[in-house]
Amino acid sequence: MEKNLYEKIANTIEQQVREGIYLPDTKIPSVRKTSKQFDVSVATVLQAYRLLEDRGIIKARPQKGYFVHSLPKRSQSLPTQTTMTGAPHTSKVTSIMTLLNQVLHASQKSDVTQFAAAIPKGLYLPIRQLQRSVGRLMRLEPEICATYAFTPGSEVLRRQIAIRMLDAGCQTAMEDITVTLGCQNALLLALQATTQRGDKVIIESPAYHGVLQAIDVLGLQAIEIPCHRETGIDLSSFEQELQKTKVSACIVTPNNQNPTGATMPPGARKRLLALAQRYDLVVIEDDVYGELGYAEQREHALKADDKDQQVIYCSSFSKSIAPGFRVGWLVGGAWQDKIEALAHAQSLASPTLTQTAIANFLENGAYDRHLRKTRQAYQENLARCVALIQQYFPEQTKCSQPQGGFLLWVELPESIDALAIYQHAAQQNIVIMPGQAFGLHDRYHNYLRINYALPWDNSTDNAIRVLGELCQANLHLTS
Repeated sequence: MEKNLYEKIANTIEQQVREGIYLPDTKIPSVRKTSKQFDVSVATVLQAYRLLEDRGIIKARPQKGYFVHSLPKRSQSLPTQTTMTGAPHTSKVTSIMTLLNQVLHASQKSDVTQFAAAIPKGLYLPIRQLQRSVGRLMRLEPEICATYAFTPGSEVLRRQIAIRMLDAGCQTAMEDITVTLGCQNALLLALQATTQRGDKVIIESPAYHGVLQAIDVLGLQAIEIPCHRETGIDLSSFEQELQKTKVSACIVTPNNQNPTGATMPPGARKRLLALAQRYDLVVIEDDVYGELGYAEQREHALKADDKDQQVIYCSSFSKSIAPGFRVGWLVGGAWQDKIEALAHAQSLASPTLTQTAIANFLENGAYDRHLRKTRQAYQENLARCVALIQQYFPEQTKCSQPQGGFLLWVELPESIDALAIYQHAAQQNIVIMPGQAFGLHDRYHNYLRINYALPWDNSTDNAIRVLGELCQANLHLTS
């Protein structure tokens, strides 16, 4: 019995080490602390630690304790293309989330070229200005960390958001705005307020993977409508679906859609709103990339032309100011009261310090200067990235033509498997997002999404060259 006990403890700690809970060369809990955690004798823990030493998992350091040995990395197996095709809705989303977790965790490593996550590098964020704002608040208003910003959120921030939304063509009162924990939280609240389990929701295809996850979590049914790389969602297919199916809501990104970069033309926006009114459809607008358009004049939001209160507007500052602050918002229109009730029940309040710091940054006029500089840099990065893809990738490769944001949708020859490219690239410390993450059906096995909001230098050029060579090699293997 005692032998089984110390082996069980040793196995548990070894699993924690291999899962990365305890990193190489870091100290594990003391013998006394572990004996309390497992409610066993010190002698039993010592036996477990000796067994871990014999296995090469830990090593004792005199007067210091036990430390983790450097271990070989476990192979990061990915779901194969077979497991991602022809699967039921829930299992398909599970496969997508497994893939996303691996890709996004790999993207966080300091030694990789990060083309995968839709997160701009610090070079393109106003980190110093926010640092000064937070420091000033902590000196002058230290009680701010002990104060709740109850739902619907900081008044000073909501006032600044209302001012910003004038540029998007929206006359929005401060009382119409609810601050959320990022745009993903806003999308979830919008869906919860307007749908019930089992309802059908139209989404763009390819779709932002967070939308797929939200729909799955809420027990909704996704209907995928093609999204063109330049003009956005296909409204003919959209209307045909509405004619034969009862749909409760749709989620669209009119400005700089993720992953295609598409921006809907004015006529298409009017037609979409007319269809929503005719079929009594809630439109949930994701405008998280709206501020990052390359044109001199910011594209208006769909909400700007919403005469019938059919649109719930969602956005955040995660792509333009501070991803880690997780500050988003929504304008709920007719559903505002229900959305606020849901937000209050789920989180009660949101962080005051981060909201106030962003409000101060918006108020002093630095945001517009920051946006002008960032948009220009993204345009230059895009041109360089596309030129390199044309140089190194297979001849049949096609690129989207984003008019804003920092995401490029790359279509490879049909025979190329994007998961295989991801796996081989990861071995060379290059991380991309394979197309399988953007749809419930196997339509995008030969697509990649590339984030170009990163420092562009010779090493980045080389990473694109390596990706191109991997694609060429994969093409030759399958031809």
